[in-house]
Amino acid sequence: MWRFSPRRWPTLAAWILIVLFLCLANWQWQAAQRSAAALAASARSTQAKPTPWVIGQALRPFERVSARGHFITGRDVLLIDLYHHNVMGAQVLTVFVSKKGALWIPVDRGWIPASPLGRTAVHLDQGLPLGRLRITGYASVLPHPGLHLGNGPIPRGWPKPLLFPTHAFLEKIYHHPLTRRALLLDPREPGGFVRHWKPARRIGPGQHFGYAFQWLALALLVFGVWVGLNLHRKSPS
Repeated sequence: MWRFSPRRWPTLAAWILIVLFLCLANWQWQAAQRSAAALAASARSTQAKPTPWVIGQALRPFERVSARGHFITGRDVLLIDLYHHNVMGAQVLTVFVSKKGALWIPVDRGWIPASPLGRTAVHLDQGLPLGRLRITGYASVLPHPGLHLGNGPIPRGWPKPLLFPTHAFLEKIYHHPLTRRALLLDPREPGGFVRHWKPARRIGPGQHFGYAFQWLALALLVFGVWVGLNLHRKSPS
């Protein structure tokens, strides 16, 4: 015969841990579902018809958008020290002015090989369409570090090599307000370079599901230990 005789304080401690681990498992499960939904929405947005970019529009990350206007040639910014397949380079940023100058949009035209100081043999305006045109791409933000230490002085001449410039610093360079969102130029658009755009995400749904399973396993482990320590064989009378 077995006798189950739980003690008060160990039982309280065990159930506090069990509830905590179950809450953490549920949190990671919900995060996994949100991550999966975000991936599905991003996949749909890449196939959706682009939304015209208008003033005051709140764009979702990686939303497919379009704009009409013209590029400002000869005034490019190089976002330096960015790698592609372990090769150092830079991403080319060119401002696109919408019709009647209502929007100045920083357009990321893709990656080129470049030195740490931004020197490159690539002709930046080669293939860039001139005049009035319509471009499509994906709403995004510019690359940024975990810790920003300042921008330093504005480099002379063009193109200007910059290391993770802030939005305000770019506006200072161009002497004009810029949209908060940048546009990642669609790979099918002319005038770009290496473009392999993907939605930014820190952790995928698979990792979230894995964490949820780990927290659930810990809850079951604590429950099993609690039962084992409080289950005793009853002595025969």
